[in-house]
Amino acid sequence: MIGIALSATAAIVWGAAGVAGGLGARLVGPQRFIAWALLLGMVLAIPLCVITWPPGRLDLRVALWIALVTACMLSGLVFTYMGMRRGSISVVAPISALYGGVSALISIVLGEPVTLIVVVSLLLAVLGGVMAASSGTAEPGAKYQDNRAAAALAGLTAIVWGVQLWAGGQIQDDLGPSWLVFLARGLALVVLLALLVPRGELRVPRRVLPYALVAGCGEVAGFSLFLVASGYGLAQAAVLTGQYGTVAALIGLLVLKERLRGIQYAGLVLVVLAVIGLSLG
Repeated sequence: MIGIALSATAAIVWGAAGVAGGLGARLVGPQRFIAWALLLGMVLAIPLCVITWPPGRLDLRVALWIALVTACMLSGLVFTYMGMRRGSISVVAPISALYGGVSALISIVLGEPVTLIVVVSLLLAVLGGVMAASSGTAEPGAKYQDNRAAAALAGLTAIVWGVQLWAGGQIQDDLGPSWLVFLARGLALVVLLALLVPRGELRVPRRVLPYALVAGCGEVAGFSLFLVASGYGLAQAAVLTGQYGTVAALIGLLVLKERLRGIQYAGLVLVVLAVIGLSLG
């Protein structure tokens, strides 16, 4: 029961963080928003590192893996927020949550056995993504209606985050989860600051900061909750926390009043089923 509660909370926190990130990026663009989200997210990331001191092994091999994790994490965030600027949050979030399928494909290519449920789930993911990407919304002229481009960007997010998940698994035991999150997010922040500060593009309106705080801390908190929940059962935690895309989609549909066409709703249902299947597989 504790594991279920923690996993469900992680999904809600991650979903809210994703929506907040999308809304903030719509105001100032992905790069500036991500920089502030990473910075404010350190409010949680640093204490978690202090609690888990000392860090694990850090050598050249681990550093190279951290660089790959950072590149994938950062590019995935950029793709996600670009997608949410082009189309509906309720389309982008569930498709981006398919990164588990990409990670599974990498494992298959590297020779790990594959189950039937994974194969079926991957097929559902492709079909659902195509249906969800059907152009247009239920309201002609509605804002953020380029769902074809949004879904393509969400697909790119799933790919790079899938690589991130696989790469992180290579060094998580060496370094420790909290330190992996802190170092990857810290390195990404340094990269963005190096790009934005010289050009004077770091400044954002004050109304953007609450979105950045929710997005940054939500990402760190959601991951921490997932780690604790996985101790009560990894499969259960993976299934429930993987539904953050569903939570974000529901917020988009019910709170932000996004409107999709019938085929897009059906596609999102298939994507959700695919996420569950990939988690179980």
